[in-house]
Amino acid sequence: MELNKIKLDKLEIDIFSDTARNAAEHISQNKDKNKSTQLRKFYDELTMWHDKVFQAASREEAYQNAAPFIQMLKAKAAYSKGRKHVDDNFVDVFNQIIGQIHSPDSLKNAKLFFEAVLGFRKANEEKK
Repeated sequence: MELNKIKLDKLEIDIFSDTARNAAEHISQNKDKNKSTQLRKFYDELTMWHDKVFQAASREEAYQNAAPFIQMLKAKAAYSKGRKHVDDNFVDVFNQIIGQIHSPDSLKNAKLFFEAVLGFRKANEEKK
């Protein structure tokens, strides 16, 4: 997959459809890793940070406080890879998503994109 197609600033019309589907297929290649439970943990944490930012009186201030912890998700993905719970494909896609978060809006787009990826991944999993 061409990771540079994942652009969360200026959204392309197909970001939550074709691009998300391609990312889902990319992370679904290894049947022994990237289990739904593991991926859901990353989604849940990203959602938690999203909710903290968007429920705050000042989203920008809340984002600035949360930003280091959001970026720390990359380290958590690396740790999970080291434990063989996820593979390089997942880490590459996830890091591409997290690396583009630099504002409340890009955090929202990242959450929505990851949600779409997990939806397509689950649909592919059930077909097999």
